[in-house]
Amino acid sequence: MKQAEIILKGIVQGVGFRPFVKRTALKFGLYGFVENREFGVRIIAVGDNEPILDFYLELQNKVPPVAKIISHKIIFSDKISFSKKDFYIECSRKNGEISALIPPDIATCEVCLNEIDDPKDRHYNYPFTNCTNCGPRLSIIQSIPYDRKNTTMRDFAMCENCEREYTTIEDRRFHAQPTACPECGPELSLVKNDENGSQLIAQKDAALVEIVKLIKVGEIVAIKGLGGYHLACDAFNIKRVKELRKVKNRPYKPFALMADSISTIEKYCYISQPEREILTGQQKPIVLLKKRNPDILPEIAPEISQLGFMLPYTPLHHLIMKNFKILIMTSGNVADEALEKKNESAQQNLNKITKYFLMYNREIFNRLDDSIIKFADEQKILIRKARGFIPIPIKIENLSDSSQIFAAGADMKGSFGLFKNNLFLGSQYLGDLEFSSNMNFYEETLRYFQKIFEINPQIAIADSHPNYFSTNFAENYADTENLPLVFAYHHLAHIYSVMAEHRLTETIGVSFDGTGFGEDEQILGGEFFLIKKCEHKRVAHLKYQPAVSGNKMSKEPWRMALIYLFDSCPKVIDDFISENKFPQKKLMLEVLKKQSTKLQTSSMGRLFDAVSSLLSICHYNSYEGEAAMKLESLVISENKKPYNWKLDFEKNPWQIDVDQTIREIVNEINNSANKNKISTKFHFTILDIIYQTCQKIRDEFGVENISFSGGVFQNGFLVQIIREKFKNSDFNIYFNEQVPPNDAGIALGQIYAYLMKKNNT
Repeated sequence: MKQAEIILKGIVQGVGFRPFVKRTALKFGLYGFVENREFGVRIIAVGDNEPILDFYLELQNKVPPVAKIISHKIIFSDKISFSKKDFYIECSRKNGEISALIPPDIATCEVCLNEIDDPKDRHYNYPFTNCTNCGPRLSIIQSIPYDRKNTTMRDFAMCENCEREYTTIEDRRFHAQPTACPECGPELSLVKNDENGSQLIAQKDAALVEIVKLIKVGEIVAIKGLGGYHLACDAFNIKRVKELRKVKNRPYKPFALMADSISTIEKYCYISQPEREILTGQQKPIVLLKKRNPDILPEIAPEISQLGFMLPYTPLHHLIMKNFKILIMTSGNVADEALEKKNESAQQNLNKITKYFLMYNREIFNRLDDSIIKFADEQKILIRKARGFIPIPIKIENLSDSSQIFAAGADMKGSFGLFKNNLFLGSQYLGDLEFSSNMNFYEETLRYFQKIFEINPQIAIADSHPNYFSTNFAENYADTENLPLVFAYHHLAHIYSVMAEHRLTETIGVSFDGTGFGEDEQILGGEFFLIKKCEHKRVAHLKYQPAVSGNKMSKEPWRMALIYLFDSCPKVIDDFISENKFPQKKLMLEVLKKQSTKLQTSSMGRLFDAVSSLLSICHYNSYEGEAAMKLESLVISENKKPYNWKLDFEKNPWQIDVDQTIREIVNEINNSANKNKISTKFHFTILDIIYQTCQKIRDEFGVENISFSGGVFQNGFLVQIIREKFKNSDFNIYFNEQVPPNDAGIALGQIYAYLMKKNNT
């Protein structure tokens, strides 16, 4: 007989791990105990050598669905200190600094759904049913260890039946911390705001019945979900959809849809196998799917070729969707502001959008919006990372470092990162930090992450842009905490984020997005880098254009169209941009003629905007990326020939000149060429620029890895044709897969760049 101590670290709390350990130990005839600790799970196993080793192996290979083991070790001892002939689940203990991880919120499992649908089951129609394999996690956890008393379920004392399930090892609710039933758990309430204040309309099952009635008669309603509120209405009621656009100040931005089943979604969109798997998996994000017909649900995603669908992921959604095929289920917030999570705040702030609020009496501690994913063939592209994915860590395996680091990220897609024990812990999507409620959300979430994971940063990292809200926050944070502050260049951080995911030490970096501060203090966004460890060289970029009118360029694509026309074919400006339609044209032209603008841009995102405006697809962005998304939606499979462009080697860095591209597009427009063909040809021009430039860089410097990052690589068609073009080449290509390629992935790159430099000095 021997005794072994087993230490498992990772997501091993809140996922039914201790019950799994006990069942496995008994299977192998072992005795001992398992306990939650500040670092993860500690196990003492007593038995013969071979069964202990088999037990240890099975713990790693047959973990519960949501669990993730990041590190493990076993230490044998001939001395046996545990003599009880059974295997126990001990109370959680904390003896040191916390390094344990917690799981994300998990979509309702099939077994719970069957109980909800079974009239004979005590969980029948109960909207808060869960077990160890599903239900709320991060959204309710207040501190570690993950026990009921440390969650927002602490106020709900278990009834006799729930207590029995919670303490019965054979039951799947054994130690399921949020377990509840109609007798002892959270309850629904439906309230209405009117001139007399908040009026209670119905509770429990009656509240569910009434909310369904309200939606059926065409009302817009607010529904408290897992990580925050949704605004919901009938997706087929065009009048109500238009009203929702008006009251939410969202004239064209696509709405998310919730469908009752995968078969319903298939009637409207094509679904590939990877898309099907993620739609029906344990995370159930919004998935952007290609429409079967461009005229399908035109008010949901105007002039966009995709619809964003998700399936019900909570019992409450499941019960509501029994009565509908498709509902709009969009974020419950005032346009661009933080997601609502509190009942009183939602009633106050969403009052101009709806009078009806379906709520419950369990607190949402951490707000989490729905995650958004799309696919380019089998390549997963994260658009928004939040519910279901946070706080799953990313292990930095190739750079061992004991530092604890705070990385502030960027602004447009706010998301910070923390580093400890060689793990990157990125926050959920926090919104545009230009808005104060999102900045408050940012600070609130940072405090939570630091507290729950006991992270005390020794260094802070910020984007080099001097006017970013995230940068200003990092400066104040570093000053308050007396920390050194390091600055990271935006577009390099994009590339380093890909390198971190794929453990690269050298790469060609293709960094395409809308804006970012460069080392030459210009606005970058169409960049080719060579990176070897901590050394980098900007090898090539899209030719600079004058950045006339500052931030308005990103909101008004016609301005960028004018700038490109002025540079390449000024004689046709009046044909495309009239003063009647664009009264500020004259002022812009005066500035361009004087050549008085010192600030310049190499942004690829702005080039997409310019082409979209030239084709009269989008002159004004009502939401970020609108012009580019509409341009992508026009692509067709034919016409793979690119427009002409030039790579100027005499400049340092090399310059990518698209003057001829613009002239050829203008010529085709004047000859009434099909917009679909022009858009497709333009996308293949960007592909040609990437391929030819990367070949030249490889020939010059001998590097065959290529890392692609930046918001432009949310373009699924572009990613698809890149994968096809490079498939049979000598290059190794890499994309972001665990963080979004947009600004929300910047924090990972900031930390990896710092670690790379520190490890090579």
